[in-house]
Amino acid sequence: MDQNPQKPRDDASDKAAPRPVEEPYRYPTASESPREQRTTHSPSHTHSISRSEPSPIEKPFVSWSGSDRNRDVSDSPIARSHSAQQPPPQDRQLPTPTRSVGSLSHLSLSDPFSLMNETEAHLFRHYVQHLGVCLDLTDPLRNFELVVPQRATMSPTLLKAIFAIAARHLSQTSDYDPLASNRYHDECLGYLIPMLDNSFTVSDENLFAATIILRMLEEMDASSGQDNHGHLLGIHAFVNVGDQIMLPGSLSAASYWVGLRQEIYSAMSTQAPVKIRLDHFIVDRSFEPTDDYSWSNRAVVNLADVLNFCFSETAQPNSRWTYLNDQCTRWDETRPPSFEPFYFREQGVADAFPQIWYHSSCHVVGVQHHILAQLLLAQFDPAIPRVGTKRAAAVKAIAKRVDYLMRQICGIGSCNQWTPPALFTASMGIAMFGDQFENRSDQEAMLDVLKKTETNHARPTKAIQQQLMRVWGWMTDYEHG
Repeated sequence: MDQNPQKPRDDASDKAAPRPVEEPYRYPTASESPREQRTTHSPSHTHSISRSEPSPIEKPFVSWSGSDRNRDVSDSPIARSHSAQQPPPQDRQLPTPTRSVGSLSHLSLSDPFSLMNETEAHLFRHYVQHLGVCLDLTDPLRNFELVVPQRATMSPTLLKAIFAIAARHLSQTSDYDPLASNRYHDECLGYLIPMLDNSFTVSDENLFAATIILRMLEEMDASSGQDNHGHLLGIHAFVNVGDQIMLPGSLSAASYWVGLRQEIYSAMSTQAPVKIRLDHFIVDRSFEPTDDYSWSNRAVVNLADVLNFCFSETAQPNSRWTYLNDQCTRWDETRPPSFEPFYFREQGVADAFPQIWYHSSCHVVGVQHHILAQLLLAQFDPAIPRVGTKRAAAVKAIAKRVDYLMRQICGIGSCNQWTPPALFTASMGIAMFGDQFENRSDQEAMLDVLKKTETNHARPTKAIQQQLMRVWGWMTDYEHG
């Protein structure tokens, strides 16, 4: 018999006790972690990259005058509370963090894994094995696959975001409970929303990563033209606050690159400029030797610049098109030879697309974003005569180039389905340029890409399929099929 019985619990005092907060995350020093300074290798270059020595970048061209598909991010609670803290764009230096990040807003979980039942453990594993890898396309440190799950075991916001995205993906690719994701999403927002007025929220990289994951879920839920961009606004607030948390290799930097790709998808689907800032220290527009992941990010940034040119509401000078086209050409000419596919075969008589095989996701995403930039530049070439006898020849030449580039991006998507974003990025190209294809077999091949993107990877493409079939004159076949 227990000789020292526990004192009866005082419920009132328990309720009044403050919630414990998560222990601060401390960045490891260079002596503690090889990630602080890494040496990377490409087939033709060896280049040391240090966080303390950022490459100089050219001041980007960013259009803020595009269509207001969302409310102004400056009006958000996070942006308002930090508007006075924005550093001037000139004379910036790479910041040294003065406080820990990832430590501001979460309950401390003394025994985190005990909060998972078997169902949630399956969701956690599904995220790690199938979804985190889709976010780490240009991150050699694989933050969303490796760091986020570790942080999530001590961060309810991240943990609920992981459960929500895994449940949504499973419900759209199998017979999993379609309502489970909604419950976890609501619980995640229950942690997240009260913290939006916290003046240090934008320094919390766990919240930044959770917002990225919730945006991925939002993309899965969205139909073409019906995306409310709710979580994209949250990403804008984290990105636009400044360089304070954008240290190379950090979870915040990884979140920036994922957020930029998510913003590019939104900008392409709405035909609007990119709203995310493109002047952070981690953004590099140079052509100096570096690792393959950085080369892919350069292609992503160039596509963002191209979108800002093409969809700006103010007239852009022809010289800007020339500069962007030169950037594409130089990327093609100076990228490492590792970006060449290890297998290539031209399409045969019965094939719509060539066979193009890569061994790394970073090569797939880099080349596909580069192709999207080329497609847009071809379509918006200011040298195309508006009238006159030379217009027909110019239009024919552009159509031929679009045909070639579209077969390339679809071939990459079809042949590299082991990395789901390959199909997803190909679908972006089809949504923009698929209407220009008149051959039935080509149209069927593109529809197959769209259907696989939705069925296998939970990215909605049904609205795009219907729009294309209407343009192609297929609707009768579709309605009876």
